[in-house]
Amino acid sequence: MDIEIKRIITNEYHNGNFTIINLNNLEDFLNEKISERNYGQSVIKYSFGFELYKFDGKFAPFFSDEWESWKTKNKWFVTNAHFDWNELNHLGKEEAFELIKNRFVKSVDRIENMKRKPKDFNYKLFRNDLKLYLDEYEVLELPSNLY
Repeated sequence: MDIEIKRIITNEYHNGNFTIINLNNLEDFLNEKISERNYGQSVIKYSFGFELYKFDGKFAPFFSDEWESWKTKNKWFVTNAHFDWNELNHLGKEEAFELIKNRFVKSVDRIENMKRKPKDFNYKLFRNDLKLYLDEYEVLELPSNLY
């Protein structure tokens, strides 16, 4: 299985503080960690949508609620989480990463309440591994500088 972090980041803060978290490095790190893990045959890609915009800004009407969808034909599980520029822009790297980490893990938790969920996908094991690896990344991989 692969993890993909899809990004939608509005340009509402031109010199925004979000450069402190490198989502490309995070995606690579997670994929390396799960490369030998088996979570079942129903999901070959977990796509996490990272949506960063001002909740009270001009782009807010274009974003809907958090959602989850299992694409049976492609065997992709697609989900998203919303992040507010007004909040994230003022957080330090540890706080920002903690927020991202919690929303990423909660995106897996939402599978529990789906009417149509993947039949052969051990999402509880995936969730536990994801949390473990995100905790490791926080300690080992976060850049010490802002850029």
